[in-house]
Amino acid sequence: MANTFLLEYIEKNSIIHKLNGATKLICFLLWMTAIIFTYDIRFLIFLTIFGFYIFNISKIRFKEVKIVFYLISVFLILNLITIFLFSPLEGTKIYGTRHEIVKLFGNYIITKEQIFYELNIFFKYISIIPVALLFIVTTNPSEFASSLNKIGVPYRFSYAVSIALRYIPTIQEDFITISKAQQAKGIDVSKKIGFLKRIKNVSYMLL
Repeated sequence: MANTFLLEYIEKNSIIHKLNGATKLICFLLWMTAIIFTYDIRFLIFLTIFGFYIFNISKIRFKEVKIVFYLISVFLILNLITIFLFSPLEGTKIYGTRHEIVKLFGNYIITKEQIFYELNIFFKYISIIPVALLFIVTTNPSEFASSLNKIGVPYRFSYAVSIALRYIPTIQEDFITISKAQQAKGIDVSKKIGFLKRIKNVSYMLL
């Protein structure tokens, strides 16, 4: 399905799609564990590049998940800004040194340590995105539930996961319906208005 807003299974003929659901889940959990327990930015950059490489060989087109990717990116940027606003010297506390670049006002000082710290956070999050997207859009809900059950996960839990994944397209349809109704009332989400205004209107519809 092109231009998918939320996330649902997208059928393709790729090596990623041919893996069973349990294998994908195990790989995803191992990927998350590696990201959580490392702060080596070189390793995180490698995972980011490798993650997008895997995304590429899955044959999922970027335009099929681009809106979700953009929304996640916006929240990631807002998170980095929030970190600086509430703890502008967190990097200096962690690394124990202080190399000032620009003094803004008060305690708001841009330091090399803070930039490095926030870059670390950035790559921690961005390295998760391609793999998380792949896990959802390349996994058939029924096949995934069956795989979970085969590796010993209780049937009730497996069935609940299957229902949750199947519910995503329903949410998408509801959003499209609400979006059309709100646009009929004058709430614009087209490219005719500014980017921030569009994000605000889409957020209103999501709520």
